[in-house]
Amino acid sequence: MSLWRNLRSLETRNLDLALGQRENQLVAGHLPSAIFRQRLSAAENLYQRNLTGHYGCVNALEFSPGGQLLASGGDDKRVLLWNIDREVVSKLGKPRSMNEKHASNIFCLGFDTQSTHIFSGGNDDLVIQHDLETGKILNHFSHDGPVYGLSVDRTSGHLLSVATEHGEILVYDLRAGKSEPLALAKFKTPFNAVEFHPLNGNFLATANAKRGAMLWDLRHHQQALCQYNYIPESPSCMSVRFNCNGTLLLTLHRRLPPILYSPGAPEPVATFYHDEYFNSCTMKSCTFAGPQDELVVSGSDNFNMFIWRLDGVDLEEKNQWMETQPLILTGHRSIVNQVRYNRQRCLFASSGVEKIIKLWSPFAQQGWEGSLTQAEALPYCSRALHRESSDHVSQDFSARNTDEDQVMLAFFDTLVQRELESWSTVDNQSSSSSSSATSTERSEASSATEDPSEEERERDAQEPHPQQDQDEDNEEQDADTPNVSELSWQTHPNRIFYLIAKKRRALLQLAVRGTTGQPRNVDQLLQRLLSEQKQAATQARISDWLEETHRIFGDDELPTTSAEAAAREQRRRTQELKAVDTLQSRIGERQRKRKLKSHRFLATKHRRTTLRLRPTEMEDSGASNDTEYLEENNGNSDEEEPLSSGDNHNNNTTESALSEEEEDSSSSTTSMTSMEAQLSQAPSTSSSFPFLPELEANNNNNSQLTSNRNHKTVNGLIPDICNTESTASTSSSM
Repeated sequence: MSLWRNLRSLETRNLDLALGQRENQLVAGHLPSAIFRQRLSAAENLYQRNLTGHYGCVNALEFSPGGQLLASGGDDKRVLLWNIDREVVSKLGKPRSMNEKHASNIFCLGFDTQSTHIFSGGNDDLVIQHDLETGKILNHFSHDGPVYGLSVDRTSGHLLSVATEHGEILVYDLRAGKSEPLALAKFKTPFNAVEFHPLNGNFLATANAKRGAMLWDLRHHQQALCQYNYIPESPSCMSVRFNCNGTLLLTLHRRLPPILYSPGAPEPVATFYHDEYFNSCTMKSCTFAGPQDELVVSGSDNFNMFIWRLDGVDLEEKNQWMETQPLILTGHRSIVNQVRYNRQRCLFASSGVEKIIKLWSPFAQQGWEGSLTQAEALPYCSRALHRESSDHVSQDFSARNTDEDQVMLAFFDTLVQRELESWSTVDNQSSSSSSSATSTERSEASSATEDPSEEERERDAQEPHPQQDQDEDNEEQDADTPNVSELSWQTHPNRIFYLIAKKRRALLQLAVRGTTGQPRNVDQLLQRLLSEQKQAATQARISDWLEETHRIFGDDELPTTSAEAAAREQRRRTQELKAVDTLQSRIGERQRKRKLKSHRFLATKHRRTTLRLRPTEMEDSGASNDTEYLEENNGNSDEEEPLSSGDNHNNNTTESALSEEEEDSSSSTTSMTSMEAQLSQAPSTSSSFPFLPELEANNNNNSQLTSNRNHKTVNGLIPDICNTESTASTSSSM
């Protein structure tokens, strides 16, 4: 009784006078019941807090019927009991542990209706009944294989149903002790989950690795009452869950998002889709949430938890396709497997590969992190992914270490990436195995290889199997999503997100086939998703640019809208292009000028060499040298272009450099006359040389000589070139 006294003593200090008081006010009618729904409908995020106590992965969660307790079990083989009211306001993190441990991993939990007993099942083929007050074992039930799911009848509290890997659904009457159970179903493929109807204990929903989800009646158990939409590409169903009044059933299949059914109809009411959601590598659960079960919750292989709203779902229609943006909760650092909702406290609980349990609430609590109306800045886990891992993970928990296990994280990081990389349609068609459990000791259940029994043949004949072209399916599903590699990596935070995007076409096609009643164009849906991805990438780039602008210029220069930011970015790029063009043109102009100066320098050097020749050499070669120089000088002058005033500085710099080179070259001579010194600094034009009158005269009378030659040729006379040159020289000297 000490436990119950402690619970009552907490009521005076719980949640600043207690979440329990809030519940009492709600029951008394003092507090509108819509307050929970209003906060959840407005939520863009939730407040969160970690519970630490397990030494390994947490595979199972369950709230007590009154909402005061949370039970958890995992790879460390222990069943822990958490007092919710204490854990919400305390940071102690000291749960109770049941006295008896399992011999292997725990996979499922369940409370009785009075919250006096708790049942646990696991990999050791046992279901153990624990007494909550003393922690001792009251009873245990043995099976032929691991126990993957269990459920307690909420209407009577006397019936316990168990789902086993051995392909059995067994129903125990707790009043009869260990009497022979009722075998509701016996298949050759594993059952992953079982759930009693909340208002009628005669009905059971089951999840099978090959036959999907089914509804059973205990009074007529020879055959399933309803076989829900059979999906040959993904038959493996891992979770089934009723809403609080049993009017809706939620199922979760491998590689498919949650699907909503009306319990009496085989066709789905709605499929909840999101392009980042992926469920394949571990056993996951789904659940309803909210005061009126207006939410659908499931974990994902990309470390996030997804919450879809039922807004817009018409419960009278079939095969609805829901693409409304879900609430995505981040904070886990690996795969999220289990999700549960506490109706009395408006709390979510989630767990998975990590050793922690997360509590989520729309109400701010002291010491909790997060926000209600502001989404996380990074909508994904920011830690680096592991690419390689060991195939063996230790299951030795004697050290009682609650710190994060990097070896376990690496194992599941690698598992998800390999699953996405190796996934093919052939694997879809041939493998009816269930997904591997969170525990590394639990081996993946494979489909039976032996021949089916006569009873199973009859069941197969009654189940629907849609016709399809296998080759076409293989082509469509094996192909990667087009253009994914061209999308910005900012829309793919890590390799898992990227691989999910590459398989988006196959995932989308698989989800569309689950809604068989209404044909949909997969290509159009995919094109819209790709357009949204590209738009998101553009917005991400603009956001990064805004942050960089803010860092450099401050708030005064920061654009206020994305359109203004995009326009400013375009102007900046245009200015950069203009600056580059201007720089290139200036570089080309300078290179041309340098080439011109080089020609001038060579011409100057040639004239200097000519002047240094002896008089006899001048007489022998004067005419030919003068003619060659005139032709070269005329050619260079034709190539010259007027220089702009803006380049005067560069021009003067170049000329001074050339003068320095000329002075260096002339310094090697033994004697230098004043004429040579004047030559080294003179401009490179023919009119600047007064000591060469014959060259200047020749240059001035060039056109006249040409006309005289033409005139004499016309008269049939041979021109006397020597005589002409001497005449020109004499006239110029006068």
